[in-house]
Amino acid sequence: MIPKIRLAVYGLIILLFASTACDVRAQGFGGYGGAGAYSSGSGKEFESTHIWSSGVNDAALDPESALSVITISGTAEHRVVPEQIRVVLAFTSEGETAEDCRKSLSAQVGSVIADWKSLMIPDENIVEDFISVLPRYEWRLNEELEGWSAARQQKLVGYRMQINLHVAVKTEADAMAAIDRAFKYGHAEIVTFDYWSSDLDQQQESVRASAVAAAKKKADTLLAVFDERPRVINVQESTAIYFPHSLYKTYENKLEEELVDYGTNRTPLIKAYRPKMTFLHGLASRADTRPKELLMRPEIAIVSTVRIYYRSPAEGQAVSKPASW
Repeated sequence: MIPKIRLAVYGLIILLFASTACDVRAQGFGGYGGAGAYSSGSGKEFESTHIWSSGVNDAALDPESALSVITISGTAEHRVVPEQIRVVLAFTSEGETAEDCRKSLSAQVGSVIADWKSLMIPDENIVEDFISVLPRYEWRLNEELEGWSAARQQKLVGYRMQINLHVAVKTEADAMAAIDRAFKYGHAEIVTFDYWSSDLDQQQESVRASAVAAAKKKADTLLAVFDERPRVINVQESTAIYFPHSLYKTYENKLEEELVDYGTNRTPLIKAYRPKMTFLHGLASRADTRPKELLMRPEIAIVSTVRIYYRSPAEGQAVSKPASW
């Protein structure tokens, strides 16, 4: 029976680490779609900036580890539709005094809040967040400094104040309507979009259960090579939540250099400015269970990996190192 066990163990090890090891990657402003980097077409690659890895190495284990334990993993990926969106907008004002800044901002922010309430947004979903009031300085010519014919000196010329408004709505359409209303009353900047769901705890449990089921199903197939099923000796899991802002990818869309200098005989060419391209990329995972629908809108992603460790039937046996190691 020993040769048969050894053969089964070798075959299972090769199968496990060729097929079951998982390396799940997510991306926020970077990532990959079948590769580790993204190319704009210029031949330049843009490396991933956010990678989620299950910690499993595709390489085969050393003989001692491989003959003592069998590891089978299952990975599940679920997506959750956000039920609430928070938009943060920044409003700024400049004036000779802090009081002037405050009066100007109060009028602008008050108008925005009143308009938002006309959209039936509840009072508790609108929050005014004071950020700062800072002095402003400018360089002014000063001809009265002793020992200097002329010098420029910083002088206080006024103040700058910033107030942020937070608004929570249910849908992307509601968020855009709130932004459009805010822009009617002067300059405003969008600071961030946040997405949330009150069901995340339950969703994590569901994803974790799917990962366990995937690992068990895989084990039923792979462990069938043994006459007697190895017993479980340990289990490990890791679960992560990815909010939409981390699932976007940004790259620079350019095919040539910023400045091309042909020497003294020809006029240099200066390329026109091109803004960076940003799009919703989502996760690029090697999950066993994943959503069936194509990602078309911002959603919250949850990934869980479960590893089940089985005792190898060949544990404790002195087996020579195979040629493949």
